[in-house]
Amino acid sequence: MVRLVAAVAVIFLVWPQGVLAQETAEEGDVLAEAIARNPDRLKDRLVDLVAGFGQDGGLTAEGIAEYIAIERAGARAAGLRRYLAMDLDADGSIDGEEMSAVQRAASAASRGRMVRDFAAADANGDGRVDAAEIAAAGQAAALRSLDEAEADLLRAAMRLDANSDGRLTPREVTEGIARLAEAG
Repeated sequence: MVRLVAAVAVIFLVWPQGVLAQETAEEGDVLAEAIARNPDRLKDRLVDLVAGFGQDGGLTAEGIAEYIAIERAGARAAGLRRYLAMDLDADGSIDGEEMSAVQRAASAASRGRMVRDFAAADANGDGRVDAAEIAAAGQAAALRSLDEAEADLLRAAMRLDANSDGRLTPREVTEGIARLAEAG
């Protein structure tokens, strides 16, 4: 009986480190790759995320999902705002005349970006960006600001939750990244 309890205790103490070390060896592991690239940058980013979106002692998976949604919504709104500012007659679409008028008022540096953005948004190539194309451009801006690979990395950070309580703390981030950086 004593041996069984001792074996269980050893497994319990070693389990989180062993699992994390094994996971980081897997090819394509976004967490391991981020740690290998720049462990201090990842640590700082995750600790900041815990401070900003963590509640009741730590950051949860729901907090990470909320952060991703808020970041994407902000970028989507900024992307939409650019197009809405070009819709001079407020008809929900932008035509070549509106584009020309806005370009004349813009700085030289932003003119090229406007042309590039307009062409990218005009999915059907009819020389007009309609409401559906504006919405699609906004969604594309959201994904550019925080793409799925970055979202996967943030979600993977929950593996650093050493005590498996569903709440990631700054200490768990710091110690987990240090441990994985040494193992990597």
